[in-house]
Amino acid sequence: MYSISSDSPHRAWIGPFLFLNVLMFLVFSNIAIFYLYPIYLQAIGSSKTTIGWVMGLMPISTVVSRPYMGKLVARRGEQWVILLGLIIIFFTTLAYHGLQQVGWPMLLVRVSHGIGFSAFISASYTAVAQWVPARRRGQAYSYIGATILAAVALMPLAGEHLVRGFGYPALFNGAAATVLLAAILTFTPATSRAVATSRYEGSVLYGPLLRRRSTCLLLLAILLFVQGHATVLNFIALQADRLGLPPGYYFAVAASLAFILRLIAASFIDRYGKKRFMKVSYVSFGIGICSIPLISHPQAFYASAFLYGAGLAFLFPAAVALAADQAKKPEELPGMMSLATAIFDLGFISGSVISGWFADLFSLDILFLGVGALSFFGFVLMYSPIHEAQSS
Repeated sequence: MYSISSDSPHRAWIGPFLFLNVLMFLVFSNIAIFYLYPIYLQAIGSSKTTIGWVMGLMPISTVVSRPYMGKLVARRGEQWVILLGLIIIFFTTLAYHGLQQVGWPMLLVRVSHGIGFSAFISASYTAVAQWVPARRRGQAYSYIGATILAAVALMPLAGEHLVRGFGYPALFNGAAATVLLAAILTFTPATSRAVATSRYEGSVLYGPLLRRRSTCLLLLAILLFVQGHATVLNFIALQADRLGLPPGYYFAVAASLAFILRLIAASFIDRYGKKRFMKVSYVSFGIGICSIPLISHPQAFYASAFLYGAGLAFLFPAAVALAADQAKKPEELPGMMSLATAIFDLGFISGSVISGWFADLFSLDILFLGVGALSFFGFVLMYSPIHEAQSS
């Protein structure tokens, strides 16, 4: 089994880690471009509830497939599963060209898209937890989060220009091109060796992990965070469009701030404690979402985006690093990371389906107030006995 438990003199994990960040940027560029898909669905006459279901099908498929992906990583290694995910995402993205109405072909494409994404995320997050020393995980996942946010900040705006200039076919081609490039990079001799080929002893068992109180409390805290985050990602474009604002602008402001904060303060998470950072971040995150109904005013727009972005900056890396801390031995890493990422996907389901239904039943303003208030329960959970590995 390949394992790096401490900083080696040559820091052998840094090269593979940097290469994986390139893959992360390209894959999340594909995902971020599809944050504009609700506008396309609205243009073909879909209700908010229908939009929520269509957008939620992708994370539903990732949740359903994620336990199997954890077992597949343990059996075949990270490299094989990463390549499998990239291939599925590429061909699925091309299939969006033939979808002109909501029906079973569109649902099948969304499910396939989620399965490919599930494979890539399960393998890549396990690889990072395996490569990076425990005392550097908060920093490592901060850099990965910054890479993801760079894609989130840039690609919706780029997608808007593609749609305005060339229509939705160009949007789908652009999304497919990012994943094709990632797949090509993994096949080049100079870089393919950078992808982990770990082997783990025994099979992945989820029962022992889920029987730990610390694990369950952390998974609940992650769910509350992602519920709010997914609601913003799926419905801020509709809110901004309703107010006559550029749909991608809120993304750009919030994600750019979170990107900068993650780069500047990445090492602080490990130094001062993951749970401490999450407490402050939940408060900022919740206030930012609650203030979205006021974003028609310029000052409120920037205040909301800054508070939301500041919370987003640290919640993701600290939560994923805490998830890795719950594994008591290396063999538990594939299972623990699969559980954590499955909860992320579950939050995207509720942030799409339940939030879409709630917006239809009440309004977008009430929706954002409600999910923002839920985030404050995450703050309370950080005072519970969730295990946190101490830096040394």
